[in-house]
Amino acid sequence: MIEQSTRRLMPCLTALAVLTGCGSNAGTPAAEQLADTRFAYANACWLIGDGQRFIAADSSGYHLVDDRDQAAPIYFKPSALGRYLLQDVDARLLAAQAGGLAPADMASEAADWVVSLVDGGTAFQAGDGSGQLVLTADGGLAVTDAPADGDVTALAVPAGTGCTPFPEAELNAVGTPFSGSLADGTVRGFTDTHVHLMAFERLGGQVVHGRPFHPYGVTSALNACTENHGVDGSADFIGNFQREGQPTGSHASDGWPTFSEWPVHNTLSHQQTYYVWLQRAWMAGLRLIVNHFTADEGLCNIAPLKRNSCDEMTSVRLQHQGLLELQDYIDAQAGGPGQGFLRIVTSPAEARSVIEAGQLAVVMGVESSKIFGCGEVMDAPQCTAESMEAAIDEIEGMGIRSIFPSHWFDNAVSGPGLFGPTELALNLFNKLETGHYYRVTQCREPGQGSQQVSGGVFFEGDDPVSQALNEAQALAVPTYPPGPHCNALGLTELGHQMIESLMRRGLLIETDHTSVESKEAIFALAESVGYPLISGHTGTGGITTETQKRRIFALGGLVSPFNNQAPALIDELLTLRELIGPETFTAAGFASDAGGLASQPAPRADAGDKPLVYPFTSHDGAVRFDRQVTGERVYDLNVDGVAHYGQYADLLADMAQHKGGDQALEILFGAAEAYLQMWERAETVAAELRASADP
Repeated sequence: MIEQSTRRLMPCLTALAVLTGCGSNAGTPAAEQLADTRFAYANACWLIGDGQRFIAADSSGYHLVDDRDQAAPIYFKPSALGRYLLQDVDARLLAAQAGGLAPADMASEAADWVVSLVDGGTAFQAGDGSGQLVLTADGGLAVTDAPADGDVTALAVPAGTGCTPFPEAELNAVGTPFSGSLADGTVRGFTDTHVHLMAFERLGGQVVHGRPFHPYGVTSALNACTENHGVDGSADFIGNFQREGQPTGSHASDGWPTFSEWPVHNTLSHQQTYYVWLQRAWMAGLRLIVNHFTADEGLCNIAPLKRNSCDEMTSVRLQHQGLLELQDYIDAQAGGPGQGFLRIVTSPAEARSVIEAGQLAVVMGVESSKIFGCGEVMDAPQCTAESMEAAIDEIEGMGIRSIFPSHWFDNAVSGPGLFGPTELALNLFNKLETGHYYRVTQCREPGQGSQQVSGGVFFEGDDPVSQALNEAQALAVPTYPPGPHCNALGLTELGHQMIESLMRRGLLIETDHTSVESKEAIFALAESVGYPLISGHTGTGGITTETQKRRIFALGGLVSPFNNQAPALIDELLTLRELIGPETFTAAGFASDAGGLASQPAPRADAGDKPLVYPFTSHDGAVRFDRQVTGERVYDLNVDGVAHYGQYADLLADMAQHKGGDQALEILFGAAEAYLQMWERAETVAAELRASADP
């Protein structure tokens, strides 16, 4: 796409350069055409000059030459829409310095050039505000806000070859990903219903290291994690705790280009969704993801290093802005607005159009412990019905369409499902968040619940003395009867109001992470009006039983198993197929939970005997993949498992070679359509609810 755009605009740009150099205004294109030329430079090789004089480079810096053959080919790497890092053949960046132009080894605002519109073409403005790059009348170069008589605006002139490309992760994929729809109007594509692309901003912004993009490129996005985790990883307290059960531990901190110890499949505190890795999965058929902005004030407060607020709504806003910037950055790499492989969507109609165009539709959601600011302390809500509605208004206005009532801790609307088997840490954090430990009740079905650690001696019996002793102990330590335990907190009055509000608005309701009691109340409300529900990473934070899965499918909802190795994921998908009723679209998504402090699939133990063979082709046969390369690291599913998101292309290929794999892949590739149909039904029921409430 970029190469085609560049070839198409080369004659026009050459003419612009020559006309400007001659001082002519003839043939100046319209503003819309000029805007297009700003983006066409992306990831391509150019000269800079006025058509008669050109910038050349030597060991001391930059100067002008009259001979085009002596000019320095410059690689244009977009830092944002309409902004570029300009790199010479020696991998130095052209930077504004002391009113002139000088080489720089590191990216900075002075080396981040804004391409702006001028009469007859485009001009370069230094990102540090020092001025415009001009070719001076005396044969030199200057960066100035006040060009002198005879100074000429510098323009990009096609070079074609000779550049040193800017560093970037590789796709290692060749072919044209599918687009369009089937004869019946349905779309195809597998769906990740639970991912966190902006996880690096959560928990204060210094727990998950690395970014899905950086204006200054991969060397900054995936740099050494020293700044967040320390020289030897020993400052990675939360990551170590989640992996090892204790805050102590270490890992090599080097990032680009060596990546000796991250990303790996079981890292929880390093970036795994860099945009090129995500693009590789899209080329394998990924057509819809649900990106959840996630926030947990209680965990954030104990993070030793922070650059962001721990307030959960503030964190959601920050992550939302980051996702918008990611979309723009991807567009910039592809040649302009709307040209990238990823599009944020806010309606099923928009999502369908995006998928038909062959792009990746991104639905936005929120997974927050104090959803809408509705925490609680000793059972006292920290929000009102009015403040909650105002927060829902804001969330809806941001384009967010999928909501978790609960995450890890009790709040004013719902209790969370309890992790097992003995997740004492979350219970301690619940005490810090709310002033009390989880309260438990008898589970409704076999297999539900988890075994919570009891620090006190529980006294059996309903007599007042036993109850008083248990209540007194529970103020200091968790005190429980024999398990399994389910959270006693169900959907509160505020919670009922929230679910009804979400349904009236057509927002999607995530049932995972809610307590058994909350699930039952949510199911009852949804079933009373036929509103679809989703279990986007089923079983997380309280098991979703077979009965509950059937109820979700009966409502036209979707269930997505958690990420797993190929044989296990196949089994889960085929088992789900048996629960889906004949009236429902037979499909299921999957949940990577990348960025959610969750591991990705490990390499198979039998990979040595039955390895995934490289190269392989996508499910539709349109794209050929080899091992993915980032910097000096070569990633192999047989050795690394799913170390980063790009290897989901490899995992799907691995599924295809196992028994039942083709059937399981058909279930996965129907998930994009199933999600859209669920969303469309939610909007239809919402419209009916609003109409019935309208006097």
